[in-house]
Amino acid sequence: MKLEANSYKKLGDFAKAEKNILKGLELRPDDNSFNHELAKIYFKNKRYNKCLQLLLTLSKRIKHRQILFKDIAMCYYKMNKLEESLEAVQVSLSDNPDNISSLYVEGLIYKELGDFEKSISSFTKLLSLDSNNRDALYQLGKLHHQKGKYREALESFDKVLEFRPRDNEVLKAKGISHDELDEYKEASEALKKSIDVDDEIIFNDRGVALSRLGYNHKAIDSYRRALASNPKYSICWFNLGKALFRVGDLKDALTAFQTSTELNPNNRSAWNNRGVTLRQLNRLEESLDCYERALALKKEYAWAWHNKGYALELLDRPREALESYETTLNYKPSSNEHGGTEWEKLKKDTEDAIERLNKVIGE
Repeated sequence: MKLEANSYKKLGDFAKAEKNILKGLELRPDDNSFNHELAKIYFKNKRYNKCLQLLLTLSKRIKHRQILFKDIAMCYYKMNKLEESLEAVQVSLSDNPDNISSLYVEGLIYKELGDFEKSISSFTKLLSLDSNNRDALYQLGKLHHQKGKYREALESFDKVLEFRPRDNEVLKAKGISHDELDEYKEASEALKKSIDVDDEIIFNDRGVALSRLGYNHKAIDSYRRALASNPKYSICWFNLGKALFRVGDLKDALTAFQTSTELNPNNRSAWNNRGVTLRQLNRLEESLDCYERALALKKEYAWAWHNKGYALELLDRPREALESYETTLNYKPSSNEHGGTEWEKLKKDTEDAIERLNKVIGE
């Protein structure tokens, strides 16, 4: 329910997101995670009073406070209650002084309070922990611009553009800083780039949300729009491949997975999915090569071991297949990598395959 609600939330359909969470709360009214998710939906829907009321109720029940009080701080911030916001974020940082999200919120609050030095200090500390944090770099650039330090502002904006070359907001800010330095050609180029350019990250994330809700054709359109803006967006190629596979377009799915692995050879999931697609196209030897590439990146990758076993079984190599299936069961993934139900299904399929092969080999 939470996953579905989060997908609706990303798509801006807050009514459906809220409806999904409320269904969960009917079954488990005191569940902290459901209540926290409901508060996040209220926040995204700009219902800050309801959000704050729920978060403050949760604050009396939850011991781990860093995420909760960061959210409380953001709620106060949106309500322009800056002193309360600062107090809340400092509670969060007292639990974990290196919490990236809390440092970012602290920087925003100090900026709004007009204390630019403390704001810069918060964003600088954040960047010492996460040097490519887009939002912190952007805010730091804006602060330098406000202080008249246009070169320092451009350094921050340019760093973002190294990994997000089509970031509209940053391109516009860069253009304005160049303009202040009387660098009109550079200003014009930056502002021109920002016009009518789709944000590939937004359309990729929208595609993920649509796909989770089962709208794979709409997801494909969203991924293609992202890739039109940035054809080298490897994770988007991977996501496109998964959506194409789900609708049965195996040849285009294979092309997408191939492109993804060419752009980022270290994505083990892309290699695994490329192998599965090749298997569906009856190109079994090629699929084995893909599983080997995935396992070279992570030996404990249970799904790749299972898929390797299945390909070997189809190639009538039962003893090798059995060995792969047995290895699968040694590598239960962590809960944050795959949900429990996914592992239970894989485990059952693997155990059935082992039983099947033992009968074949025994004969």
